[in-house]
Amino acid sequence: MNKKILFYMFFIIILSIIFTIVFSSFSYAAYPKLVSKLIKGFESVKDWLIKIATPAAAVAVRYRCFYEKI
Repeated sequence: MNKKILFYMFFIIILSIIFTIVFSSFSYAAYPKLVSKLIKGFESVKDWLIKIATPAAAVAVRYRCFYEKI
């Protein structure tokens, strides 16, 4: 009985390793819908932050030059 249990455990472990190796390349080959939506969302947030930060940086540089002249 003990050898039978050991055989089944060994069989399950080997089978799970084979399934993991075979099917892992297919499941990670492309972006799922959720990941692509998150990437697009972060890209739009990055674009908005750049649009907001550019005038603020220009104002900061202008006032720094103004303070250096005083």
